[in-house]
Amino acid sequence: MTSTTPARALERRDPNTPAVTPARTGGRHVALSPRAARRAARLEDASWTASAEEERRHVDLVPTKRPSAPRAKSSFAKRAKPFATFGVMTLATGLFVSVSLPAAAAGVDVDAATGGAIPSAATMQSVSYSVPSTAADVPFVRDGYGATSQEEVDAASAAAAAAAAAEAAASASAASSSSASASAGRTYAAPAVARSGEAILAYAAQFVGVVPYGNGNDPSDSFACDGYVQYVFAAFGVSLPRGAGAQAASGVQISASEAVAGDLLYWPEGHIAIYDGAGGMYDSPDWGRYVQHRLSIWGDPVYIRIP
Repeated sequence: MTSTTPARALERRDPNTPAVTPARTGGRHVALSPRAARRAARLEDASWTASAEEERRHVDLVPTKRPSAPRAKSSFAKRAKPFATFGVMTLATGLFVSVSLPAAAAGVDVDAATGGAIPSAATMQSVSYSVPSTAADVPFVRDGYGATSQEEVDAASAAAAAAAAAEAAASASAASSSSASASAGRTYAAPAVARSGEAILAYAAQFVGVVPYGNGNDPSDSFACDGYVQYVFAAFGVSLPRGAGAQAASGVQISASEAVAGDLLYWPEGHIAIYDGAGGMYDSPDWGRYVQHRLSIWGDPVYIRIP
């Protein structure tokens, strides 16, 4: 029996071709598996024949996908890429210079990280702000709490200062009243001898630390500086007016070397005292203090002798 080849006979595999041989079957491009290639080779052998249906049953046809050719990159894109990179870098450099130069000219520093201008200390100190005269001071209130305004702070400070002054005046008045009451209950010895410097000093010493300073001229109340001198000299029958200047005018001015105990010391600023003859004096000094004996003389007083 002569061998017959099917109408769609497969070509014998060329020994130089791959093991998977492409074939066209049913209008599709397929590739033969190794097993199908061996069967196809046997079909062409003179000692083995097969019908077309048997060939279709035994030949395994494996579809394959035609490989697509790789897309070549555009040569223009390759050439333009370096120029695009250079353009971006040039633009960034230009932006940085455009920010840095005006900032340097204005006397400010530039943040190297962000390129932003940082005002220098001198620039910040010279900045001034003005508030329109028509601007209103709106009180701040939040969650039921408000900020204290400057007017409220000033009013509270003024009230505190007034209260402190009133308390100090009340304390001074109470102390003066207490001292006056204490001095009013005391008795003072009258001069036992005629008027002399030593007698004047002995009589004046009774009031030291007892009678407070005030506007009065009596130990039961208070002594001003001129009230103290007036009261002491009145005990010896000498009538002096009130006022330091008027009392100084009632006497005769002498030198410091001529002064003795019982003479007067007068300060034109408005103070008068009794000289103790040893570089000190008796006087009623100031508010909150008492009659005292000072062991030294302050300033440059005028020495007065009462005739």
